[in-house]
Amino acid sequence: MGTRVFRTVVNVVVLAAIVSCLFLLAARAYGFGKAVFDERAGTAKNPRAVRFVLKEGNTIGQVADVLEEEGFIDNRLVFIVQKFFYDCDLVPGEYRLNTNMTGKMILDILSGAAVETEDAS
Repeated sequence: MGTRVFRTVVNVVVLAAIVSCLFLLAARAYGFGKAVFDERAGTAKNPRAVRFVLKEGNTIGQVADVLEEEGFIDNRLVFIVQKFFYDCDLVPGEYRLNTNMTGKMILDILSGAAVETEDAS
């Protein structure tokens, strides 16, 4: 009788742990998806424009690292997923980026889809 109660308690605890983990994963997945698809433009009081040079051979990871370091994007992984989701091909060149741009806006510029590009000489 005592082992049956113990097994039941253990089963309930394990089930509660599994449900908690699933809930946590679902909440994080929702937050990540929201960051990828529901991005808002920056609201910096003093936005700054910066010249950004995209060199031949730069990977999306290298570009994301620089953009995150410079404060243009909040999360490099979100930016990388956006690049693949929006199927953008980065075009080497010289660009002007603003700190109030969304990741999608930056991708549009770096892929040549936006008009704010300046070709590298």
